[in-house]
Amino acid sequence: MKNIYRFVLLITSFLILEACSEDFINLSPLDQANVGNSFVTPNDANLAVLGIYAALQGGDYPIDMSMLTEFIADNAYAQGHRLSASGAEDLRELAFFQFTDQNGIMRSTWTRSYRGISRANMLLGRIDGIPFNDQDLKDQYIGESKFLRANFYFDLLRFYGGVPVSLKEIESAEEAFALGRESEEYVYDVIITDLEEAIELLPTSHNNTNLGRATEGAAKALLAKVLLTQGEDYGRAVTLLTQLTNDYGYVLMSSYEEVFDTDNTAESIFEVQYTSSAPGAGNPYVDHFLPEDNTAGVDIFGPDFQGRGGRGWSLADPDLVNAHEGADERRDYNYMQYFSNMEASNVYLVRKYRGAPTSPLNSEDNIILFRYADVLLMLAEAINENNNGPTPEAYDAVDQVRVRAGLLPWARTMSYSTFKEELLEERRLEFAFENHRWFDLKRFGMAFEILSAKGYAIEPHHLLFPISRSEFEINPNITQNPGY
Repeated sequence: MKNIYRFVLLITSFLILEACSEDFINLSPLDQANVGNSFVTPNDANLAVLGIYAALQGGDYPIDMSMLTEFIADNAYAQGHRLSASGAEDLRELAFFQFTDQNGIMRSTWTRSYRGISRANMLLGRIDGIPFNDQDLKDQYIGESKFLRANFYFDLLRFYGGVPVSLKEIESAEEAFALGRESEEYVYDVIITDLEEAIELLPTSHNNTNLGRATEGAAKALLAKVLLTQGEDYGRAVTLLTQLTNDYGYVLMSSYEEVFDTDNTAESIFEVQYTSSAPGAGNPYVDHFLPEDNTAGVDIFGPDFQGRGGRGWSLADPDLVNAHEGADERRDYNYMQYFSNMEASNVYLVRKYRGAPTSPLNSEDNIILFRYADVLLMLAEAINENNNGPTPEAYDAVDQVRVRAGLLPWARTMSYSTFKEELLEERRLEFAFENHRWFDLKRFGMAFEILSAKGYAIEPHHLLFPISRSEFEINPNITQNPGY
């Protein structure tokens, strides 16, 4: 049964934050915003925190993330007709690595990330003015806000490199436009500090009413990924990930399908929550992954399908589907062969998200940001990097994931480089269409090598995206990434 948190999240996004200054990209000074009485009680603080989650959930955020992490890499492709259609410039830029500073998908991801950051800054700047009888509850709200702010900055860092950073409420346009880009090292420091503080403040779990809110384990998982991406403290990552395997009760579900057939399982560490009980509050993925065939939804879900015709933006690449070993149970769960009238041939559909929409773009399925399988594979990665080669513990971590998928354990004979290459491929198969692939390719240092070998027109400068032209037009202190 879906918990009350989702309902409050929906109400929050529509009622509470419309009055707030949203982000320092499209800033209105605070003296023009009717927020003076918005932070009076602990419940006001709770609604404001839920509004930060809403920035992670709402609009086209999940689809944009899929396009910038799965489609842009080697997991997905768009149908030819859709790719050549009028108005598909953004899509073609991603497909052919012809990025420009006017790409709408990149621009909206930037803007939404700063919207979430702005909401977190507002809560953090005002919560001390609210009288709390429950210090633990106040600490939780602060920890959640810092965890979410760190997550938004981490996305920006991985997409754009060093970005403007604000850790307090912006009070004027002049203050916003004085912000220039910070170094990557500084942004990493900000993220790590936020997560360290979140770990100290967040609870280890929540009751059923509050499922989906950040926990201490979620903050540790994110911090471990940050450290792996930074590539400077693998030993600390090993410590964090080992704690997550030993101390928090996370387990692999007995079968792969259980991870996605039920929300908030024992394998889940942090999920973006959705509900189909109201239009606009659900997950748009099911419609997004359908081919551009008018009957596809009905063919797959039956005559009561309430979604819309597919856009043909993200079909599973046959190379990905065929990369599975014969006994791999993930292949049959994740993909379905479908005859596309548009292409007059069979295509592979992504079937990881199966909640039938109750209205267009409105499925019940959650999106998992962190789960225990990721912890295990990150642990193997961290050990391999920290020891310059795999240990029995690293093999054991991978084997838990492989055996669950119906595969045999790895032979204990790999070198550092072979283990790293095989681990990257294992991550591809386990986490396909969970928005990891582009980030994994970059973190493993193999994006240019792998995508070039597969015929993608990637150049080294594409590893960082262009910052939108609209940002330069309003703030001359923001500089563009090289190559654009």
